[in-house]
Amino acid sequence: MPKHAARTIPPERQKSHLEKKHAALSERVAALDSRMSLTPAEELELHQLKKEKLHAKDALREVG
Repeated sequence: MPKHAARTIPPERQKSHLEKKHAALSERVAALDSRMSLTPAEELELHQLKKEKLHAKDALREVG
């Protein structure tokens, strides 16, 4: 038997964490979207943030 058993995070705690993460991502996406133009690095960041935001939303749906 392993020394350290894997710990599970309660669903309500997971949900709270994911909601906070999704909100923070939404704020950053909105900030970038509101700009007139973006540098190539900012465009890449925006694309990555949108993907991460979708993953967080999907994870929220799974947690319930």
